[in-house]
Amino acid sequence: MKKVTVSLKDEQVERLSKRQENGEADSRSDALRQILEEYEDLHTENEELHTRCEELQNELEQERNRNQMILEQREEHTELVKYVQEERTAEQKWREAGIGQRLKWQIFGMDNDD
Repeated sequence: MKKVTVSLKDEQVERLSKRQENGEADSRSDALRQILEEYEDLHTENEELHTRCEELQNELEQERNRNQMILEQREEHTELVKYVQEERTAEQKWREAGIGQRLKWQIFGMDNDD
C-alpha cells in the first residue's frame, strides 16, 4: 500500500475513530479505506441505477408508442364498423322498400332519413 497524508476536519477524524472503537475497523486508516470502498461501491451502484433508469424510460416510451398505435387502430376499426353498419342499414332499407321507393332512390338518391 502507498502512504498518503490527508488533512481532515475534527468531526471526520471522530467518525474514523468511532469506527475503530466500534470494532468496524482496525485503525483510522482502515476506517478511511472502508469509507472510500463504500463510496466506490455506491458510485458503481449509482451508475448501474442510472443506466437501468434510462432503460426503463426507453421501455416506457416504447409502450406509450404501442398504446398510441393501438388507440389509433381502435379508432379506425370503430369508424369501419360504423360504416359497415350504415351500409347494412341502407341495404336492408333497399330490400324492404317497394318498387316505387327504389325507383325514387335510383333517380334522386337515398337519403339517410328515408
